Amino acid sequence: RAYLRCFSHVTVACPAIPQSPHNGLVKTVPFSTIEDRERLTFIPLPYTYREDRHLIHYLRTRAILREEVQKADYLLFSPHAVFDWSTLAAKIAISTGRSFDMEADGDGYNISRLQISKMPFGLKKVRQILLAEHYKRVYLNCLSKSSVALLQGQEVFDAYSALSPNPRKVLNVQVTQSDIISPEELDMKLKGQKKGLPITITYAGRAIERKGPLDWLNAIHWLIGQGIELHATWYGEGPLLPEMQETVTRLGIGLFVDLAGAVPRSELMLAQRRSDIFMFCHKAIESPRCLVEALACGCPIVGYGSPFARDLVAERGGGEFVEIDDWQGLAAKVAQLVNDRAQLVKLTSEAAHSARLYDRDSAIQHRIDLIKKFVKPPIRSLDNNA
Repeated sequence: RAYLRCFSHVTVACPAIPQSPHNGLVKTVPFSTIEDRERLTFIPLPYTYREDRHLIHYLRTRAILREEVQKADYLLFSPHAVFDWSTLAAKIAISTGRSFDMEADGDGYNISRLQISKMPFGLKKVRQILLAEHYKRVYLNCLSKSSVALLQGQEVFDAYSALSPNPRKVLNVQVTQSDIISPEELDMKLKGQKKGLPITITYAGRAIERKGPLDWLNAIHWLIGQGIELHATWYGEGPLLPEMQETVTRLGIGLFVDLAGAVPRSELMLAQRRSDIFMFCHKAIESPRCLVEALACGCPIVGYGSPFARDLVAERGGGEFVEIDDWQGLAAKVAQLVNDRAQLVKLTSEAAHSARLYDRDSAIQHRIDLIKKFVKPPIRSLDNNA
């Protein structure tokens, strides 16, 4: 909707996410609900991400992308994986001398290394290492040829800014002022904290390795063992959800922990506005928007420290952090807050204050302004704004 307000026509070319029990509730809206949808084109591309499928569809998809690159005035690409189409689109733009915006919301090489480190040694692991090294070179070449690189969050900016000729730090903010916790809700939460009521802990994200779900459960188990009264809920689907359920049973913490799976966003935001702590165990270099959503709900972010997380609360506070993988230290940090209610109240108030810095519409407009400033349309279209 924002891009339609700023450009005469918008074309989105990408694969559709396949249906899977691990994908949860995909946040989409029908085209029929979008104003000026007659100026919007969606081109569904094959979902490949594997060399055999990629090769089958390669020639046809390359032809589609080449045509769309030629037609468009402003080009936005988000290369992110071996055998993806956005990397191919960026390579086409480079080969044809086109100016383009390249966007990144994570350090793909870091994420790949984390995933590979969990694999048993063998031919499959060796193959993944070789693919990751190959893709790193391809990715950095695309980055070096971009007109502007919109790098999401401090950590991604730190990873790629020196390798891009024109890096800009941005945020993928998905909260609006209507999402911000109301003064009445915040006051009710603070009163409960001051009274010493049992603590409510939440997390919202996929149950995958780099989100640290088992570390999260271990920290909860430690807190329960210390006699701290709490209830914790993990919102989100993922392949590790069955292992999480087994761990909950094995640790005997089922009375204190809910694995809620995917729920509507409205339900999730309401739960977070009523929660005292958003505890997270992120292990990879990326910029998860769940932290901004937690702040919007007046929920202090307490978890594994990263430049991204620390930067979110650097100005107004609302976060406490420990080193990555130190779930014992994280549990101790939460226990300290539970036992020092004045500090918890202060941190909660700061979180709500920090949330006022982040707004979806202004964040997206900032991206658009950067694109219009630095991506140069071809000469033929200087009088067109597509």
